[in-house]
Amino acid sequence: MLPMRTACCGTTERIVPMTKTRPNESWRILCASVPTRTALVLCALLATGAPLSVATGSANATSVSEGATTSAEPDISGVWQVTKYERSIRTIDGKLPPLKPDARKVYEQNLASRKKLKPREDMSRCVPPGTPRVMWAPQPLMILQTARKVTFVHEYQHLLRHIYLNESLPPAGQVDSSYMGNSVGRWYGDTLVVETIGVYDTTVLDRDGMPHSAGMRTIEHLRLIDGGKRLEDQVTIDDPATFTEPWTVRVAFERKPGVELAEYHCVLRYEEF
Repeated sequence: MLPMRTACCGTTERIVPMTKTRPNESWRILCASVPTRTALVLCALLATGAPLSVATGSANATSVSEGATTSAEPDISGVWQVTKYERSIRTIDGKLPPLKPDARKVYEQNLASRKKLKPREDMSRCVPPGTPRVMWAPQPLMILQTARKVTFVHEYQHLLRHIYLNESLPPAGQVDSSYMGNSVGRWYGDTLVVETIGVYDTTVLDRDGMPHSAGMRTIEHLRLIDGGKRLEDQVTIDDPATFTEPWTVRVAFERKPGVELAEYHCVLRYEEF
């Protein structure tokens, strides 16, 4: 397992041994000290390991260096937004996920207690929703794509998720749990397959309180559809402690050219999707 370090924007990333200093390393001070929208986007770009000429949009950047996307994979970078928000998660065929009896009791308790919550009066709603629930958020997300990793930058709470390409997940006993989990991915033709483990079991899968265990493993299949105008994500939930069998949910995103991520202040809004 590669060691971890604190990266820009308050996240952590794996340390990749290199023989020389990364060209953008000095910019991490800017990422940590200037909490503006421009710095957020620049910070996210630098976190992917992209060369500075790419991060600044240089028109003369034509060479492919470490961290640059090759033409072999589809380009899923850009700003996307979920086509239809659903507060209650359902399987791909529209059914309630196959909960085990004990998990069903937890779900029913969560559902009842959440219905009693008054809007914008619960600070706990500002706790990160976790993976994969953050993918259902109605706010836009920005995808940054390089040869080393794919990074999701969510407008909601400005959450970052790094998907390290062509790497292996650490053994379950060596995983440092987090809200976003540990994700690795690999391209199979036109589909990016992403595996995630290590998500806090204090998070839930939807606004109704669908539970999961600390042993949950998700497999995502992301691919462009409709001529690249939309992005499909089919998420398979594998959690034997909570569900009787693996099940899949589908979410689609619409490409939003010209849209930029806005500032987000959950502390002021107490907002939960």
